[in-house]
This record gives sequence, structure tokens and C-alpha cells, in this order.
Amino acid sequence: MSFLKNAVRLKKEFFRAFKLRLMVSKYYARDKEIDYKNINKVLLLRLDDKIGDMIVASGVIRFFAERNVKVYLLTGPLCADLLAHSEYVEKVFIYKRRESLKPLQQECFDVVIDFDDVVTYERCRLVHKLSAKHSVGFNKGDLPIYRKSIEFLDPSRHITERHRSVLRLFASEEHDYRYHLPIHPDAVARVDALVSSLTYKRLIAINPLTGSKDKDLSADQVQQLVYHIKRHHPQDLVVLIGMESKISAMGIEKIVYVEGSTVRTAVEIVRRADVIVSPDTSIVHMCNAFNKPLLAIYNKRKLKDTGLVGYEIWAPNYARARQLVVESEQVSQLSNENLQEEFDRLLSSV
Repeated sequence: MSFLKNAVRLKKEFFRAFKLRLMVSKYYARDKEIDYKNINKVLLLRLDDKIGDMIVASGVIRFFAERNVKVYLLTGPLCADLLAHSEYVEKVFIYKRRESLKPLQQECFDVVIDFDDVVTYERCRLVHKLSAKHSVGFNKGDLPIYRKSIEFLDPSRHITERHRSVLRLFASEEHDYRYHLPIHPDAVARVDALVSSLTYKRLIAINPLTGSKDKDLSADQVQQLVYHIKRHHPQDLVVLIGMESKISAMGIEKIVYVEGSTVRTAVEIVRRADVIVSPDTSIVHMCNAFNKPLLAIYNKRKLKDTGLVGYEIWAPNYARARQLVVESEQVSQLSNENLQEEFDRLLSSV
């Protein structure tokens, strides 16, 4: 059975590669240069639906919107929810692989910008079918489907430098690269309901979990940190960020959390918090967006898709963040004493 599955997989890969070569062969040369000063409508592709990636890309959204360029997004449901109510986004389209592209084609975009390094027949077909006047991609030098390829795979530079390279195409002068996160009225109301009746000096938010086990804080690390805060700072309130089912399963005492939490409530908690503790995940970039004091905890794992060092290119990258890089493979192996010491150092600087 495994032999048959492998044969089917190889067959599909062969035909995808063949179809991609056939499509590329139709593009003999790139079109004329893009008129970067005469752009009115731009579509940004963020199809992986990763919250952290979208927050970083939000600096590009802000850049275009502040220049009166209408910004549209094609992304997944999580990122669509994140950027609902954004004054900088004209419209968000949710990507569904087999759904008609006619509504997108009717927008007649001047430029499509694809932030991924993905090189597949499906992705190239999508960019082709969108029928924009021009298309920009990353590391797509051998794919003339993309009218402009930005070659960028630098392990020594932060991920924002990759996005700044888009800005440099459309403006001759340098610009501050600032993230943008909208405030959601429903999230404001829900977090109000959680904390408005409580009396506290500071709101300390802890995000214990990520999308990878090796980057998660353990229940014991979180519980001992909470005890440490309550012992030395009894007037402070500790709020945990995360999915209700996973947070409640950790069994942490002396904390509160939002029931039925969403990405919107996470944004609102970060916006209100005085101090945040989080491993390497989207919460780090939310903290950057609001310039919040942050203890960000990373391991040294390399990224699967590129082999780049995650704690360098995905660092918090702002002055009020304190980055702790652990030597062990698992963040959960960091000692409670070390975690609490680093937290105290951050708190003393606030």
C-alpha cells in the first residue's frame, strides 16, 4: 500500500512540474518595467494564513494606504479576521483553492505582490489567472510569470528587511517600517467584561503556547512564574493568552483568561498589557505593533522551509523587547529560576 501511495505521489509531482514548465514556456520575456509611481490598486497574497507573517506584512499595507493606494488582501480566515475593521484595507478575499477567481479578476489590479517563496504550478497559475497588470514575487528569478522578482534570502537580516525591499520599489526615499493592527470593538467589549471589575496595578500577559511543541512553555514554567509574580507583585493581574481549551487544560492557578478567545481578543490583551511574556510566535509581533515591554523566549531551531536561524530573522526587533535565547532544544527545558530572573529584569526596566 505504501508503495502505491508513493507512486501516486511521484506521479502527481511529475505532472505538476510538467504543467509548471509548460506554463513558464509561454512567457518568453518579462513585460516592460512597472511604473511604480502610477499604482492605484494592489493585491497582497498571504495564502499561508499565518498570523505572525501577516503582522509583519502589515507594514506594507500601511505604506500603500498612506499613499492613497487601495489595498486588497487574498489570505486565509485567520488573517482575514485579524485585519477586519482595518482602515487601511479596502477588502479582504478569503482564499479557497477551487473557488472562482472572477471577483478578483474584476478588480483589475495594477500589481499583485506574492510574499511567499513558494514555487508550484498552483501558485503560478493563480498569479497568472489574477490578470493583474504586473506581479511581484520573492526569489522568482526564473519565473517570468512574475514581472519583478526580489531576490532576498539573507540569514543575517531581519524579516522586515525583506518587506522593506517592496517599499523601495515604490518609493525612492526610506520609510519607517511600522506594523499595523486594527482595534476590534467586539474584542474590546469582551476583554472589558473580563477585567473591568478587577482591581490591579499592572496587567501582565503570558502567552505560553505556540504552533510547535519545542517552542512552548510548560505548565510548570507558567505556574511557577505566576506564583513568582503573585508573591513579589501581589497587586498585578496575570492574564493568559491562548485558546480556551488549551489554556484550561494547563490547569494554571491564580490567572484569568478570555473564554472563547480569538486572535482579536489576543490583540486586545496585548494592547492593554503593561508587560508580556511569550515564546516565539505571533504574539511577539503583536507586541512590536503596540511597542509593548516584552520578554520573548526563543530556541535555536532553524526554519524548516529555508534552514535560516529563526531567532535571528524573526527576532522581536524593537527596543522595548528583551530576547532570551535558550541553548536547549526545548524552551520547556529553560529553568524556572532563569525565566523568573529574566522577567524581573524586564519588569525593573518598565
